[in-house]
Amino acid sequence: MQEEYKNILVAVDGSPQAEKAFTEAIEVAKRNQGKLTILSVVDFKYSVGDPAFINDAIKFHMNNAEIEMDTLISKADIGQVEYQTEIFSGSPKRKIVDYAEEKKIDLIMIGATGMGAIEQMIVGSTTSYVVNHAPCNVMVVK
Repeated sequence: MQEEYKNILVAVDGSPQAEKAFTEAIEVAKRNQGKLTILSVVDFKYSVGDPAFINDAIKFHMNNAEIEMDTLISKADIGQVEYQTEIFSGSPKRKIVDYAEEKKIDLIMIGATGMGAIEQMIVGSTTSYVVNHAPCNVMVVK
């Protein structure tokens, strides 16, 4: 087990579980005097049709993700925690793992389930993928 987590990533998607993971991530960052990256990935796998429409839809959803993230941060007791935000579009599970590898993340924190309706019945497929492919420890928050 790693003694300290200095570079922490928390994945958020607007779900109640992601909000719990975010709250827990703040506490872990405070205890470890670590830096927190708050990551949201807009999933475009369901976007089909006219490319112009898809681009507009992705922009719309990325803007909504930014608003949700700002709201989440404004409601939190983030205190003196150093943090940054990142919003991407793509496959959430792959972007989370790739980001963690690229940025040398020490700990990924993620909710047990996300926003996918079917996926909420079991451990989310994104969470499962991250647990099995992450280059670092993963804390799943229920």
